Amino acid sequence: MKPTAHRRGFATMIVLWVVGIAVILMAAVESAAYRQAAAGREAVAQVRAHWAARAGVEVALARIEDASLNPDTANAYALTDQIAAASDGVLGRAGAGQSAYRLSYVDSGAEHMGAFDAHSRINVNAMTADDLILLPRMTEDIADAILDWIDADDDPRPLGAEDSYYQSSAYPYKPRNAPMRSLAELELIPGVTPEMVRGEDWNLNGRLDPNEDDGDASWPPDNADGKLDAGWSGIVTAASRDGGLAASGKARLDLATATPEEIVQRVRVTTDQADIISEYGASSGATMGGFIQRDLSRLVTPAAFTSTSSQADPLTRDQLATLFDEAQIGAASSSATGTSGSSVSSGTAGTGVSSGNPSAPSVPGKLNINTCPAEALEYLPELDPALADAIIAARESNPNGFSSIVDLLDVPGMTRARVARISGFLDVRSNVYVVSSRGRDAATGIEVELVATIDRSTLPAMIRELRAP
Repeated sequence: MKPTAHRRGFATMIVLWVVGIAVILMAAVESAAYRQAAAGREAVAQVRAHWAARAGVEVALARIEDASLNPDTANAYALTDQIAAASDGVLGRAGAGQSAYRLSYVDSGAEHMGAFDAHSRINVNAMTADDLILLPRMTEDIADAILDWIDADDDPRPLGAEDSYYQSSAYPYKPRNAPMRSLAELELIPGVTPEMVRGEDWNLNGRLDPNEDDGDASWPPDNADGKLDAGWSGIVTAASRDGGLAASGKARLDLATATPEEIVQRVRVTTDQADIISEYGASSGATMGGFIQRDLSRLVTPAAFTSTSSQADPLTRDQLATLFDEAQIGAASSSATGTSGSSVSSGTAGTGVSSGNPSAPSVPGKLNINTCPAEALEYLPELDPALADAIIAARESNPNGFSSIVDLLDVPGMTRARVARISGFLDVRSNVYVVSSRGRDAATGIEVELVATIDRSTLPAMIRELRAP
């Protein structure tokens, strides 16, 4: 009896042990399956959040392109207002499959709905040595090296650096010798540190992220004061681009090649005025600012006058504004065509309508006086503080902003010569916008951020950069 009972007890233990092992294995399988299911749900949520963020980018792209084709010339803020009005969107039906996007950016410590205007910052590629030296922690040798990095030649400035310097470094590389494509390129220049370029904004997203406001708890170093110190990135940009469509939505008229008849049609001037505009536009050294600084009769030599054009009336303010809105001198490197190469204008080669060249290098964008912060004007030595304050005061008194650079003639203390000079680096419209779109999955709360740089100096408008900070 005893051996049988012993065998039965042993068998029971074996059964219990097997059952225990099976339970453990089942629990492990169930746990693994749960983890896999949770990971799957998270992956699906990530995808939903990503495509919600991408939907926000596409909404902004559509608004920007529409504003290029159907511009509101009376309101300088029409485009930014349109993007802000469409900054919140929901995708899908209510429930687990729903997601949403939000377009917003932070400027001067405050969050704003819509897209950030890249032209509200000074383009570093257009800055002179006098401009650069005003930047915090800037030195003469760094300023010279920046200018050497941008210019096309290999001749170093007195304190600068060219190809021979970079080739002699431990890890050789070549300077751009062309306009910078991003602010991060500044960090390749001798003497420039990431802290100078980025400040506390280590991922260059314009926001004070938690790791950028926690002191020494995590990288990067910051003072945990609740305010973003963006370094140079809060003052300058490399994203803005000049050129693009005219205010009417058509390709710009190139006065270097346009006929008087085309000028009459587009600018609404008389034939006599158009003759002088055409003659001056085709002359060497002609600038758009010349039309503001001098009357038509002083733009060309008397020998160029016909018997009637010598009696041409000066351009009115409205004609000047239209001229700046619709024309340029010399074909812009940025174009009115996109990668497809199809022109948005009926003009063809030789007609004076610039169709542009998408493969040509970009021209640095001008600073938009409607969207730039007052502090940005402090870094332009051509503007004294009193005149900068007067420009900001005039802007704030007009809810629709400046509709033309010619409107600056109404600013107290401004002269025609000053407006002519600053028209080379200030403008009232922008081509490039940075869209920060945050997609959110409704079921899990998972968020994905996409930052897109959208350029409408071409048509179709183009996403120049798309990144996830």
